Amino acid sequence: MIKPIFASLICLGILFSIQATYAEEELPLPEGKNIKEWESISAALIAEKRFSEAIIYLDKILEQEPENLKALTNKAGLLAQLGNYSKSIILSNKVLDIDPDRISALTNKAISLKMLKEYEESHQVFTKILTLDPDNKKIKQARASLLSESPTISTNNSMYEVHVLVTVRDKDENLIAVTESNNARYLPSEFTEKWWNSLSEKNYLKYNDGNEIFQKENTMLSNDDHLGMLTLEREMNGYTVNVFEAFIPLIQMEETDTAKVQWTIIKK
Repeated sequence: MIKPIFASLICLGILFSIQATYAEEELPLPEGKNIKEWESISAALIAEKRFSEAIIYLDKILEQEPENLKALTNKAGLLAQLGNYSKSIILSNKVLDIDPDRISALTNKAISLKMLKEYEESHQVFTKILTLDPDNKKIKQARASLLSESPTISTNNSMYEVHVLVTVRDKDENLIAVTESNNARYLPSEFTEKWWNSLSEKNYLKYNDGNEIFQKENTMLSNDDHLGMLTLEREMNGYTVNVFEAFIPLIQMEETDTAKVQWTIIKK
């Protein structure tokens, strides 16, 4: 019998770049006369990565039992594996209307949303899974991967103002360059709001005229022969999440040069 979590593991393969392989030649489909046999056949076909054929037997089950949650969940997982993300979400929502906390259906939905570039909604679904299963390492990694891939947007016309001041010196402390910039981007996510709130809880924020102000200074070496982009980032489960990015006029740097970066972020 297929377990509902099996579909989640199939879909997680997408997130972790596990490539599906298919049979090189068509094989005759086995027979089956009842739901138990169709479940067994679909499970065998899934094991052979014959996903489209497995769906045929899941559909047989759903003709008899339209609200069979295992069949719906597994079909949603297979559709996601085959790239039909919108249909996968529809089936996952049907399952979640009946069982809102079904982790396998939530996983299928989160992955399909990610593949459709609905990053914030995907993040919310992954977060819900972790409220149900806080120690789920694969979901933690999947959410971190999602955040690391989520695009940033300009801080123009946003609640944030960013200013960076960069001072570059050589190994003898001689001044090489000074530059500043307000050209910045940020991650438009609930994650960013939680990160900002954590700064308040740690008393890292200052307050002025109703604005919240975060200031940070750090010294860095260039990983290349120039410096042009700066990031405030967070490491999560093996992934780097850029919360804020700032862009400065390109500065040429030697390996022994150091740059002092002063960040000022104002939340209005």
